[in-house]
Amino acid sequence: HLMRSIISSEVVFSATMQYLDYRIYGLFFSFVAVMFRAFYVGITRTKILTVNALVMAIANIVFNYMFIFGKWGCPQMGIAGAALGSVLAEALSLFFFIIYTICKADIHKYAFFETIHVDVKVIARILNISVWTMLQSFLPIITWFFFFISIEHLGERPLAISNIVRSISTLFFMPVNAFAVTASSLVSNAIGAGKLEEVMPISRRIIGLCYMIVIPMMALVYLIPAPVLRIYTDSASLLQDCIPALYVMLGYYFIAVPGSVWFNTMSGTGNTRSALLAELVTAVAYTLAIYFLIFRLRPNIASCWIVEYVYWGVLLLFSFIYLKKADWWNKKI
Repeated sequence: HLMRSIISSEVVFSATMQYLDYRIYGLFFSFVAVMFRAFYVGITRTKILTVNALVMAIANIVFNYMFIFGKWGCPQMGIAGAALGSVLAEALSLFFFIIYTICKADIHKYAFFETIHVDVKVIARILNISVWTMLQSFLPIITWFFFFISIEHLGERPLAISNIVRSISTLFFMPVNAFAVTASSLVSNAIGAGKLEEVMPISRRIIGLCYMIVIPMMALVYLIPAPVLRIYTDSASLLQDCIPALYVMLGYYFIAVPGSVWFNTMSGTGNTRSALLAELVTAVAYTLAIYFLIFRLRPNIASCWIVEYVYWGVLLLFSFIYLKKADWWNKKI
C-alpha cells in the first residue's frame, strides 16, 4: 500500500513488488552479518571483511546469473531472481563469518559462547550512544529514497538514468565508506588510548589515502564513460543521456571524501548526538533542495544530481566546524 501511494508508474510498481517479495528475507541474514562486521572493525581485523565482501560479491554474481536468466536448471525469474540471488549471497556471507569466527577468532577471549546476563545498566549505556547512531543511519537512507521517488515522478527514463548513475556511484562510495568507517574506528582507539592529539592527523591522512584511490577512478570514468556505461545498457541513446548526469555525480566526490571521513571522525569521538544533529541538519537541507529543484523546477536529470552537492557540502561544513570548535576531547562515555 505504501509503494502504491508513492510510485506513479505501474511498470515500476510491479517490478518493485516482485523484487521486495523476495528481497525482504535478506534482512534476517543482514542483521547478524552486520554484527560480525562491527565486531571485526572494533578489534581492527578488517582484512577478513574484504575477503567476506569478495565471497558475497562472487556469490551474488553467480546466483543472480542463475535466477535472473534461468541458467543451470534454475527458473527464469527476472527481477525477482535478482532479489533471491542477493538473499542467498547474504546467507552465504553470514555462513562464512560464522565458520571463520569459530576457526580463527579467539572465541574465549571475546566470550562468544558464554551465557549472556542481562545488565540493564549496560544496556542503557549502550543505547544512550547507539540510539542516536541508529537514527543517524536512518536519515540518509530515507532521504536517498525520497530522491529516487522524486526522480520517478519525472518519468521512467530519468529513473533509469539515475539508477545507472547510482550504481556507478556505489563503486566510488565503497572505498569512501571503507576509509570513513576506518577513521571512526582508529579515532575511537586513539581516544581510548589517551592520544587525543592524533585524532586530526589520523583523519587527514585517511582523507589523503582515500583521494589516492578515488581520484584515479574518477579520472578513468570521466575520460572513458562509454565503456563503463555499456556494462549497464546497450541502448546508445540511453548511454548518451547518462553521460551528463555521470559527470555531475563524479564531481561531488571531491567533497564527499572529506565530508564522509570527518563525519565518521565526529562519530568516533563518541558524541553520537552531535553526529545525529549533523545528519538531521543535512537531511533537512537535502530534502528542501530536492523539493525546490526537482518538484518545483523539474530540470533535466543531470541537474537533479546537483542536490548531492548540497548534502555533502552541508555535512562537510558541520563536521569541520565541530572538529575545530567543539569541546569533543572532553567527551566522557
